[in-house]
Amino acid sequence: MHILSYRHRCRSIPIKDLMYLSLLQQAVEQIRTARIVVAKYINNAAQSVYWNLGKLLFEKQLADGYGSGVVNQLSVDLKTEFPDMGLSPRNLWDMKRFYERYYSADTKLRQAVAVLPWGHNLLLINKVQSLEAAAFYANQTIEKGWCRDLLLNAIKMWLILKIL
Repeated sequence: MHILSYRHRCRSIPIKDLMYLSLLQQAVEQIRTARIVVAKYINNAAQSVYWNLGKLLFEKQLADGYGSGVVNQLSVDLKTEFPDMGLSPRNLWDMKRFYERYYSADTKLRQAVAVLPWGHNLLLINKVQSLEAAAFYANQTIEKGWCRDLLLNAIKMWLILKIL
């Protein structure tokens, strides 16, 4: 039940109900805070898996032509084991590109991209050429809480300004 629906049910709120509303609000806030913590933890764990899978593919020196059969089979086998994860061949190649792009980057940049959602990182990999620009956008996203659409718009605006 939503807190507001409880409030609207009561025409005159006795003291006991005010205490209950306070308790309910505190409980809701605790749950929301815990959900945010869990989401951040899951995102960090997912990024770590993507980094490590990318590293495996990189170290095996798989390339689009030579390694495509290996990556396709790996995708099939991993999806059988983990059907709820995005382990398509394309995503596996993206993981490799993610690792290749940042493994030799400075620590601050690696830390910044490590906390971004995967979709944000894909935008940075696909739309931003330099590591300096990637660091700028990653930090702005963290500071300002940009969703993927806002990040994309910021990248497009910079490209337009660069052309003008």
